[in-house]
Amino acid sequence: MGIISALEKIVGSDRVSTSEAVCLSYSFNCFYGKDILRKPDIVVMAETPEEVSGILKAANEYKVPITPKGAAGGAGTGGPLRGGILLDLTLMDRVILIDSTNMKAVAEAGCSFFKLSQELFKNGLMLPIAVYGPGPNVAASAITPPNGLGETRYGVNINLVEGLEVVLPSSEIIRVGSMAYADKDFGPYYRYITGPDLVGLFTKSNGAFGIVTKVAYRCLRRPKLWAFHSYYWPEEKVEDMTKTMMESAAVEVFDCHLMSKWWMMEMVTTLPDDCYFALEFMIDAENEQELNGKEQTIKDICKKHGGTYLPDFAEYVHTKWPTFFWAPGFVTLIFSSTPNKRPHRHQYLLDEPIYPVSKVPEVFAKIVELAKKHRLPAQVGFDGFIMNCQVICSPLVIELDDSDSDVVERFHKCQAEFREWFGERGGTFQYRLPPAVPDFVWTNQLGAFNLLRSIKSVLDPNNIMSPGTFELGET
Repeated sequence: MGIISALEKIVGSDRVSTSEAVCLSYSFNCFYGKDILRKPDIVVMAETPEEVSGILKAANEYKVPITPKGAAGGAGTGGPLRGGILLDLTLMDRVILIDSTNMKAVAEAGCSFFKLSQELFKNGLMLPIAVYGPGPNVAASAITPPNGLGETRYGVNINLVEGLEVVLPSSEIIRVGSMAYADKDFGPYYRYITGPDLVGLFTKSNGAFGIVTKVAYRCLRRPKLWAFHSYYWPEEKVEDMTKTMMESAAVEVFDCHLMSKWWMMEMVTTLPDDCYFALEFMIDAENEQELNGKEQTIKDICKKHGGTYLPDFAEYVHTKWPTFFWAPGFVTLIFSSTPNKRPHRHQYLLDEPIYPVSKVPEVFAKIVELAKKHRLPAQVGFDGFIMNCQVICSPLVIELDDSDSDVVERFHKCQAEFREWFGERGGTFQYRLPPAVPDFVWTNQLGAFNLLRSIKSVLDPNNIMSPGTFELGET
């Protein structure tokens, strides 16, 4: 097979595999169920941008689709939708730069957030981080941003991305944003360089416009002091809880995180009978006086809107933050012990919708209505990451017995009906991309492809005054 020989010449035979066992190992997703596979035909591991470029050239020559993938696990989409090549970037895992003076960092695509963050911590810096332990990697987080702690103050991870190195579908290696000057004396110091902001073309693109090989970040100072508090509300007080979220986001607390009872019962065995929604607050400060003042502000907001203090819950969950990103064993707790707690076999991700915080009661009511309509056998886990722009991203998770075809069919009908209702209201999704969303969501993005076709004329000074041509190839 010509494509195999071509790939082996680029990376060596030990980093190319068509083994059934190897390909199958890249096919699963921890949320989608054991019967939903996305199996590649070939797995290739690259170690340099030049190897990625060569692999793309070969893929174009032999008309083979290619899908990049970072760290295993987490909430990604498993393997490729159309087979072909799965490009594993986990060997590209170096931390290239930690600049504590200018508060910048550069890491390769496959570097995990855990690894990068540990190096930042050593230098008095930090980044808002994904909640699920060592994953994901930096490139996946830049183009398909994860939810993370710290969004209430800083927004999603991509708000701190200042530059990218990208291999385009044509196989050209380009640098955009601060990475355009990464090799100069000043280094990668500012996203908005002389010229258009092309970083935004690749963030939230899910890899459609190119394969990210390096990411440059604006880092944050690591605060000296932290405090963790939780308040709760009954289900019928969702309006009051929503007002609390909005007011807390307005004062820019480090993190305000919404959890429904479904999620909380995974971490503690007992809760007050009237506890349905809880808000967890992470508060940071440089000194005791500042910390006390911020704690009092949150206390006043919660009491104003009828919140009841939930002692020890947030303290338990966040004890190890920010050395570890969640309480030790939390991921193992959810994904290993859940089958022992309930007679269901798998977690399914209903969606991660993004919408105004003010619409939480409406969205929650719709989820409850549809779950009842389609007779889903368990509560939907209603989670929420609140951002300072008064926007929330709510992962919706449910446990199902995925060996019961009738249950799975009803789940997908519920999911489709929610997506249609939500999309018609202008809602967006964290990473529910085609073909997993209604057509109208994707058609709104087609203009970006036309922009990509002229990107070469922007990047090439010789063509700056004329419309360039850009072939997308078959990738």
